[in-house]
Amino acid sequence: MAELETPLLYWVGYSSIVIVCARFVGKWSAMTSLQPVTKTFPRRWLDIVGLRVADFWQSALRAVMGLVIFRPGISQAELRWRLRSVYDRQEINEILRYLRVEGHLCVRQQFMSEWDQVGVMVPLDDQEERTASWVIGEKAWYQV
Repeated sequence: MAELETPLLYWVGYSSIVIVCARFVGKWSAMTSLQPVTKTFPRRWLDIVGLRVADFWQSALRAVMGLVIFRPGISQAELRWRLRSVYDRQEINEILRYLRVEGHLCVRQQFMSEWDQVGVMVPLDDQEERTASWVIGEKAWYQV
């Protein structure tokens, strides 16, 4: 339901992962336009109208890739801890998801969830983050 073209559920939360109904997602988002009404999740790489600022997005991708390159097998919990002063939980999740989909990173989990077995990518909770190890994927790191 979170993967639909018009999602009914959204993954939110900064200190812990939370799933909310689309009806209540307005409390977690910021309005970027009145005509038409457009809301977006606050991200460091988005400007005031919700468009991606390429330099900020690129630096976020490179920050995560740099940690994985120099610490292969780093847990997601440690990765999030090392970047905590710059990026929040949802930003890290979005970056990791992008890098995983694009083939730059792969995740290895000690315990495979039911969602991974059917190919659905869901954010990890605190316990799962400790067992998820990130390594370089098929695409070269310099193509980020």
